[in-house]
Order: sequence, then structure tokens, then C-alpha cells
Amino acid sequence: MRDFQPRARPVVKRQRISDWVYDEICEAIRDMSLPPGTPISEPSLAAQLNVSRAPVREALTRLADQRLVVVTPQVGTRVAPILMGDVAEACFVRSALEVGAFETAAAQPDLDTTELRRIFEAGARAARAHDAEAFFEADEQLHQKVFELAGFPHVWDVLRGVKLNLDRLRRLHLADALDNPDITAEHRTIVEALENSDLPTGIEAIQRHAHRILIDSDDAFRARSPEYFEE
Repeated sequence: MRDFQPRARPVVKRQRISDWVYDEICEAIRDMSLPPGTPISEPSLAAQLNVSRAPVREALTRLADQRLVVVTPQVGTRVAPILMGDVAEACFVRSALEVGAFETAAAQPDLDTTELRRIFEAGARAARAHDAEAFFEADEQLHQKVFELAGFPHVWDVLRGVKLNLDRLRRLHLADALDNPDITAEHRTIVEALENSDLPTGIEAIQRHAHRILIDSDDAFRARSPEYFEE
């Protein structure tokens, strides 16, 4: 099993160890540190995370229920492929929720979009510098900020739970995204539409942006790593 770098365990007494283990494995699957097809070993994970096997087993059971790992009797456990049906559903949910957040934020008087503009500029710089990690992080922060400006910051946490397969695909597509000026242009349009309370323009940009990955990740793209995907 390939190693991944776990984050420091937070000092939160009420968090169960199995919840922390679940979060760590889930994020390693999300960011492709554990790509589709990676064999999963309970003893190896327990050693990497410095925990007993019991919380690892519990976490893997939860991940199997979410179709993020596949357990095959007498064979073992592997990271599940990217499910394109789940990606399409996540794009739909993301679009619907973000349009609602955009409409709510745009209706607020004296909306302060200073931080949103700063995040956009950071993302644009990262794209120009081909800094993939900074670009991805700025992308996440920009959309999260829309929900914060609407007054619904916790909806983003719900959305992150829905879009895990989408995020895996975005990670895999990141090199191509850096070379696509349309993504930065759409971010700019969303920011400017919110600054100007321009609902039609903002809504159209969010809907196009939310579904872009389905168009960009075409058959030719998926053919590069067919073992990563399942329809």
C-alpha cells in the first residue's frame, strides 16, 4: 500500500479516534494520495496513523458503505474507482446549492466582497505560475466564500461530503485546468457578478462552471487512465 502523510491529530477530546482515522483516509482518497485501485491494508494504515486496527476497520466499513473503497472477499480492500455517475450528481448538487447561495448573497445590502476578490486574484496568480496546489486551494476557497457571504458557511461542509468523487476527478484533471483560461474567466465573472448584484450573469457562470468538469473530462481524457474510472 502506498504511504500518505496524515495530518496532525487535533486536540479535540470529544472526537473519536475512528472519526479522525476516517477523515484522514477520506482526505487521502479525495486528494489522490490514495488513487483508485490502491490496495488498502489495515495493519499498514494503523501503523501510518499510529492507532490500533479497530478504528481503521471501523473507518473502512464506513468508506465501503460510501462506495469509496471496495472490499472483495479472499482478495482484499482497494480504493474504489471514480464513479462518473456520482460526479454528475455532485455537479448537479453543487450547481443548485451555489446558485442559491449566490442569489442570497447578492441580495444583501453593502456586501463586502473584498476577501472574495483577494481569493480570486490569488487563484489567477497561481494559474499563471502553474502552481497546482495553490490554484486548487484558491478554487475551493472562492466557492466556499460564496456560501459564507450568503450566511450559510456550514453548507460548504455538506457539499464537501457530496463531491468527493468530483474532487478526485478535479485533482486528476488539475494539470489541464491550469492551462484552461476559461476557468479563471468564469471565476472572474462570478466575482464581478456578485460585486454588481448581477443575478443572470452570475447564475449562468456558476451553472456552466459547476458542470465544466463533465465536458472537459471526455472519453479521451479518461482513456489516459481507464483503470481509475467506472461509469
